[in-house]
Amino acid sequence: MPEEEQTTRIRKKRLRLGSFGQVVAVASSLFAMALLYLGYDLLRTNLTPCEAIFQQTSVGLATKVSFLKTEGELKIGREQLTELDERAQMTAINLKTCCTVLDAGRLDPEQFLQCKANARDYESRVEDIVALVRTAMQATDTPSSSPITPTAAAASPTNTATSTSKQQVDQAIAKKVSEARQASKTFNHQVVEVRKEQALQSLEAVPPRHIEIDARESEPNNDSLSTNQLGLKTWIAASIDPPKDADFFTFTTPAEYRDWIRIEIENRSTTLEPRIELFDAEKTSRGSVHKTTAGADIVYTFVATPDTRYAARVSNHYGNSVGVYNVRVVPTKSYDAFEPNDGLLTAKPINIGEGIEAAIMDPADSDFFSFEIPEGRAETEIRLENRSTTLRPAIVIYDPAKSQISATYNTTGGADVTQAFKSAQPGRYLIQVYDHYRSAAGAYTIHISSK
Repeated sequence: MPEEEQTTRIRKKRLRLGSFGQVVAVASSLFAMALLYLGYDLLRTNLTPCEAIFQQTSVGLATKVSFLKTEGELKIGREQLTELDERAQMTAINLKTCCTVLDAGRLDPEQFLQCKANARDYESRVEDIVALVRTAMQATDTPSSSPITPTAAAASPTNTATSTSKQQVDQAIAKKVSEARQASKTFNHQVVEVRKEQALQSLEAVPPRHIEIDARESEPNNDSLSTNQLGLKTWIAASIDPPKDADFFTFTTPAEYRDWIRIEIENRSTTLEPRIELFDAEKTSRGSVHKTTAGADIVYTFVATPDTRYAARVSNHYGNSVGVYNVRVVPTKSYDAFEPNDGLLTAKPINIGEGIEAAIMDPADSDFFSFEIPEGRAETEIRLENRSTTLRPAIVIYDPAKSQISATYNTTGGADVTQAFKSAQPGRYLIQVYDHYRSAAGAYTIHISSK
């Protein structure tokens, strides 16, 4: 048998096998499509409107992606096919979310129509990819009119045109895949905004009875570089949505006093499991507090240095709940009337024979007082009367040169303490009061007598 005739027969056999394989692939796709639609029709009568929309979108996209997986992997690439499949599922879920949040279009028909349009936009991009893959398949399977030797094929204008056409199809497919990805991202962003807007509208529909809302959060505020500035004692309305969302708020403490600061969260949902984490001026975590009860309120308290910038991160504890809330930062003014008097240079003057009331505000607090001993006084007594059940009082006495001359303490919480000393010279003396173990706080009254 001549070589040319044998080559022709082999080509025809290959064409028949290729056509048969294509028929089998198309038949398989049609069979899968029939099964999907049959299952959908059986379920549709028992579905809610939003679930029906989800099923319809999911089935339609799954059918197209199934065809691409069968016929388009070489043209598109496995990774991009996987992404198309994942984004197809995401599109169906997003449309269902939009439908549910907007109550099947009754709350805001325009937004609901826009959601449907964005879902349809992604579906159209996938349809375009399917059409391009079919075009590429047809071009690959079209036989030449006569056998061509390898040398002739390389020089043939027809072969060059075919190669150029194939390259154009590949470029068009890559462009459509990129457009589909962007359409999916646009839809995702819209759904996030719809959920957040509806959450805040729900907040407006049920306003707090005892809180006046001063402002709303401004997104993005999801990290320490993108924060909302909180004024002290100002309520801010905010929301956690989607579940991985977090809100960062910064605030500056009052300029003069160390004080206990309260970060307060009033939950305005029945779903959010709130968590607060505090960061100092160097963005270092200072601690956190959380509630595992959905809908619970929460408070984080800490002692802050004056005129210092802090940040609070509000999120959900488990990373899987959403909800709206109000937040504010409140200085409690827990300091006594003699603050600031935390050092020798800021000691507050008191008079001999006078009893004054003060308090150790927190374990790190110290109170310094000064008093004048006149000429001719031989002995002075300091008596501390405990007005708490927690403070384990300690007293240190300094002479006019600021040198320690006497000290005493009591390790019993709530106990009193007295310290007497010889006053060798007149002048300005200093008293330091603190908790002996630096682990408790409490109120007290201090008396000074001299003779």
